[in-house]
Amino acid sequence: MDQALATCLAFPPEEPLNDDVAYDQAIQAHLLKLTKLLKDPPVPLSQYGGQLLELTDPEYNSLSYLAVLHSLCVPNLAGPREFVLVKLVKFLLGFDPRQIRYAGSHLSEILTAVCNGSLLPPAAAVEVVSAAILKIDPTGSMFTSTHLQLAKLAYNTNNIDPVLKVVEKNIVFYPGMANSKRPAMLCDMTLSPSVYIHKDTGFTNPVKATSVLEYDLLSGMMFCSKRDWEKAHAAFERILTFPTRDGGCSKIMAEAYKKWVLVSLLSKGKAIPIPQYTGPAAAKAYQILGKPYKEVASLFDTTNAEELRSEVEKSSQIWQDDQNVGLMKEVLSAYQEWQIKNLQKVFSKISIAEIRQQTKSAQTGTILNSDDDIEALIHNMIISNSLKGVLEKNDDGTVFLTFLPSSTVLSEAEYAQELAKTAVQLKALEPIFKTTNERLGTSREYIKHLIKDQKRAADKSELDPTMGFESHVDDEDLMGGVTSTA
Repeated sequence: MDQALATCLAFPPEEPLNDDVAYDQAIQAHLLKLTKLLKDPPVPLSQYGGQLLELTDPEYNSLSYLAVLHSLCVPNLAGPREFVLVKLVKFLLGFDPRQIRYAGSHLSEILTAVCNGSLLPPAAAVEVVSAAILKIDPTGSMFTSTHLQLAKLAYNTNNIDPVLKVVEKNIVFYPGMANSKRPAMLCDMTLSPSVYIHKDTGFTNPVKATSVLEYDLLSGMMFCSKRDWEKAHAAFERILTFPTRDGGCSKIMAEAYKKWVLVSLLSKGKAIPIPQYTGPAAAKAYQILGKPYKEVASLFDTTNAEELRSEVEKSSQIWQDDQNVGLMKEVLSAYQEWQIKNLQKVFSKISIAEIRQQTKSAQTGTILNSDDDIEALIHNMIISNSLKGVLEKNDDGTVFLTFLPSSTVLSEAEYAQELAKTAVQLKALEPIFKTTNERLGTSREYIKHLIKDQKRAADKSELDPTMGFESHVDDEDLMGGVTSTA
């Protein structure tokens, strides 16, 4: 016990480690001692592991604490359950991310056990795993196998709020990407997450394309449950434009397309075209598979509420089979709301009575029964922040809706705060930008594009040596030399 405790407390040392080289050397030596302790302990750690957890600090002795905790939790829980789980939660919320870079496999195994529901209740599991992922990678830009495990747990158990801080992050890197370099020292805190998070460091298992698609689908559905239509729209769009080897359309891509059409109506108020970078074969498949959805979308931007309601009722079995009944109800509910919002293109102020006569409900196919119903609807829209406006009453009792500008003018202090916030965000993106730029610079397709672009510029210069930079810009796709994988 004393020898094990001395080993656990040996890192970090009392004297400061002034640079990455010294830190890396010290932690590598500590890892050798920990490995020996775990591989051949004089007494099984399960007998005195609890004492070690009491005498070490999860924030200060993170590497040692994880080693002991792993021996008590994987593959099965050993020791007093409540005691160990309290220590587990404390660790996952407070570990030192720099130390943990050297024990990615141990941490991933614990996170997998937590996501499988074998250790913590779902609400607590989603909270602590979300926190752990963002401690490892504060940018949230690196996708790992744990992301999908967490998304499944959160969605299937309806514990969505804690995971939003993870799924809202923009994924830039994926395991196994080409041209990914390996770090000289894991402790370098300026590293891009893609450099220290990969299968070799144990933070993730290899992932398949289907894992990425499933994660985006779950993310989109969770955003739908929160009625965050813009983010749901972006998540589904990533799926339907996903590049495939044969340029085809998988089942999950077709499913996402149908939801994307409906969410487009909710977020944009109208049907929008498929992005141009969608694979041509997939785009053709969407037109066929999503025909009933396109019919609804084409009617949403008209004033024919009765026909829209009839079209939705006619294909009710399709919505049920596709598990899109809830989204279709949202579309019917949003129809009149978008009619009201579109009135601001013509009016700056309009009476409630006029709004009632000029808009219809797609749920009934007719105008609402009374001005009070319209006023209540508008009031709810203002409260939910879906409409920028105020309700005002004249002396004669007539109620008007005054539309407000969508953007507000910031004070000088508020503007300065926004600038400072943006500067911090840009600073945090530096490692990501640097890594992306390095990967792009070694990409064969990008090099071909540069050669083609330089040759094109040289040809134009020979024709007219007086031409300036702006004259060299034409309508050709800037990435025309890149072969699409879609």
